[in-house]
Amino acid sequence: MGVVGDLLALGQDRMAVLVLALARVAGLFIMGPIFASRAAPLRVRAALAFFMTLAVMPVLGPTPPALGAGGGVAIVLGMLGFEAMIGFVIGLVAQLTFGAVQMAGQLAGIQMGIGLANLIDPQTQEHVTSLAQWQNLMALLVFLSIDGHHVLIRAVADSFTVLPLGGGIPAAGGFGMVMELAGALFVVALKIAAPVLVLLLLVNAAMGVLAKLIPQLNVFIVGFPLNVAAGLFVLAASQPFTVRLLETSFGELQTSLAHLVRALG
Repeated sequence: MGVVGDLLALGQDRMAVLVLALARVAGLFIMGPIFASRAAPLRVRAALAFFMTLAVMPVLGPTPPALGAGGGVAIVLGMLGFEAMIGFVIGLVAQLTFGAVQMAGQLAGIQMGIGLANLIDPQTQEHVTSLAQWQNLMALLVFLSIDGHHVLIRAVADSFTVLPLGGGIPAAGGFGMVMELAGALFVVALKIAAPVLVLLLLVNAAMGVLAKLIPQLNVFIVGFPLNVAAGLFVLAASQPFTVRLLETSFGELQTSLAHLVRALG
């Protein structure tokens, strides 16, 4: 009853601050990796967002002037939307690396010939190849091993200092930075998928030469298992490189989020 009593003791002004802060934290739980996973029940995610908001309440500033002056419903809804947008953008930037990993797995899986066997990704509820699912789970383990979820929580907590509640529309420079980071997604995906793509290109070129030299050879029957075997071999051999690349990408996340929050302000 202690927590309930403290909530009931909050005045109208602090309750408004709590709701605005909850909207920003909820934006992270809508888009951020781990926090937005649909494998966790909605009630659990909502409870985590609420208690995380309570944890940052002591560092929150005073009631926004627009609310203190008795702002209308449109102003309140607009402020809630902007706060949710800030948390959503923070989660989106963290999700970009996972998007690159999934794209790399899709590219490699299609080239290997296993693109027809699609699975449902429990995080995004999208049809992906088994290879993309494996790569995504590996990226998730790397993200947790370097405490990436703590980086996201710290970024949201720091954003309340740089971007006070009810501060108005975020700066356009922050959204431009998000577009730049999204462009880098394709570079990361290409780096992850490059070993498989290059080897399969050489294998297909060799099979084309053999088809010319030995017309009796059935390229389609021989080429399919050969592509799968070669792809799995180079995939296993390139796993240390992929893990180091993901550690570097996730390691830069804290700096990117700090710059993003400042750009939004």
